[in-house]
Amino acid sequence: MANPVMNSIVKDWSTQSTTPAGYPTMPGYQPASQQAQNPYGGAANPYGTEQAGYAGADRGPVYGVPQGAPAGYPAPAGYDDSMASYEAMMNAPAADSVDRGIMTYDDVVVKSLICFTLLLVGATVGWATGTIALGAAMLIMFASLVVTLGLALFIQFSKKVRPGLIVVYSLLEGFVLGVVSFAFESLYPGIVVTAVIATLVVIGVTLLAFTMGFVRNSPTLARIAGIGSLAFFIYYAVTFALSLTGVVNMVAVNNTKIWGIPLGVIIGVVAVFIGVVCLVRDFDAVKVGVSYGVPARFSWLCTFAIMTDVIWIYLEILKILSYFMRRD
Repeated sequence: MANPVMNSIVKDWSTQSTTPAGYPTMPGYQPASQQAQNPYGGAANPYGTEQAGYAGADRGPVYGVPQGAPAGYPAPAGYDDSMASYEAMMNAPAADSVDRGIMTYDDVVVKSLICFTLLLVGATVGWATGTIALGAAMLIMFASLVVTLGLALFIQFSKKVRPGLIVVYSLLEGFVLGVVSFAFESLYPGIVVTAVIATLVVIGVTLLAFTMGFVRNSPTLARIAGIGSLAFFIYYAVTFALSLTGVVNMVAVNNTKIWGIPLGVIIGVVAVFIGVVCLVRDFDAVKVGVSYGVPARFSWLCTFAIMTDVIWIYLEILKILSYFMRRD
């Protein structure tokens, strides 16, 4: 599901100040008018503006001994140290993105590998627990589901980026996926492998289409993602509550056919579409963040948003496949 906090963050990134040439400013940027200051604190040039080698009272001197100065003219105090420091800076290697502490694509890739590895570890534990005692695994899964929901909301709406909570979320959500996947595999053998492959294909095609410019983020796409994800969140919360109370048999409702297609399949396809739209927005958020040089810590938040969308797409594909295997 889409990460709502990404909207405000991207807006902050996109409204960042720019240089006179129109490029986004980098950390520590100052206009040239503020950089060129008289080293004498604004005082008049002691040798006068006419003195060769000086450009005026409001501009810094041309380094070196002023031309036409009296013989034996002493260099300004600290001149040697300043030049040595200047030469050291010029000879030092250029600062890269890591030195400046800004987000890069590598940051997002590394954080994604970490979180998805933890997700896989949690899923393995959940699957193994299901094989030993499915009833106990289901109880732990529901408890973990409540915790992960709380963590997701807290991470999304927190004013700070919290990598530790994202790591914990990855492990617990992995456990939930492991138990759910085992339950589906027990009913429909082979469904998990098919769902994983289908999810990877959807993500790969979406990333390729975004990279090649076939799909782009836009205000309309953002509204679709926001409204759609909120609508599905409310829909699943209400249907889950109705199912627990026994008011509505959601299995029978989802099996209701419209033009020969089960309602659950139609809902699942729409849900996958919303997940893909949210994924496009998250890819665009990463692109904007890297372009504007946001702090590296935001790579955790981008990873979290992408991970939640991938989980959403996988679960929806899992449910869609279950309808087709059920019909067989």
